[in-house]
Amino acid sequence: MNLLDTIIYHGILIFVRALGVLSPASGEKIAGVLGAVWFALDKKHRRITLENIAQAYGSELNREQRRKFALTVFKNAANMLFEHARFDRTKPRDYSKILSVRGFFNLKAAQARGKGVLCFSAHLGNWEVTSALGSMVDVPFSVVYRRLESQPLDRYINEKRSATGSKMLTMHKALDGVLATLDRGELVGLLIDQNVRKRTRGVFVDFFGRKACANSGLARLALSTGAPVIPIFIFKAGGKFVIEILPEIPLVRTGDEARDILENTRIYNALIEKYVRKYPEQWFWIHNRWRTRPLDEKRKG
Repeated sequence: MNLLDTIIYHGILIFVRALGVLSPASGEKIAGVLGAVWFALDKKHRRITLENIAQAYGSELNREQRRKFALTVFKNAANMLFEHARFDRTKPRDYSKILSVRGFFNLKAAQARGKGVLCFSAHLGNWEVTSALGSMVDVPFSVVYRRLESQPLDRYINEKRSATGSKMLTMHKALDGVLATLDRGELVGLLIDQNVRKRTRGVFVDFFGRKACANSGLARLALSTGAPVIPIFIFKAGGKFVIEILPEIPLVRTGDEARDILENTRIYNALIEKYVRKYPEQWFWIHNRWRTRPLDEKRKG
């Protein structure tokens, strides 16, 4: 990094450390104000969020309910910064005070097969906290992530995730690292709930009643390696973060590769939808999940 980027990086460190001294109540109050200002000023993402909610819930929510829902989403997203700052000050030995893990036996059962474990999750709750899982359960954990354009912020996020015991694998060259991790019998984590811009890199599955271009990489990896697939979700409940590890998802393998990729990806996304419906205000609705459209839909339009 150049000198300016280095200065910005250290500025981020100082800023986050300062936020970390605030109490949960104070942080949430300030986040509420910041989220409301963000919601008022950011017309683009406000529109995307409202359209996403309208698409997902249709006539179940009226206009005022959708707006209130969206505002809460913005406030929760702003509060993630304060949650992260407090979490950053927490020692690994104290993680259990703010974080609980359910279903660890599901993870151990999958790992016992000796093929490594493919874990998937979504932008639900405060997903950054999930990086602590490896140190909590004493299992090596690698995370596939998309490099950020801002070098100072990318360095900061990378270092903080790694500090919890996770190994970071950049998405554009992750395959070798993923395969090596699985060969060692370790865990690989992927977030698969965001829009895929290039149709050739994804498949279209139903998500909240509308076709969404979904990441097919997880299904391809599972089919090619035979590694078990485990869903892991994090959400806030009872004043704590909860990491819920679900049982292995049986792999659909018919011999028709294209069909198998589509069906397994559909199953993964159906489960993500189920959890988003359970904790709707904790999902990142601000992202344009349905941006990429099927070619035949575009022709009809």
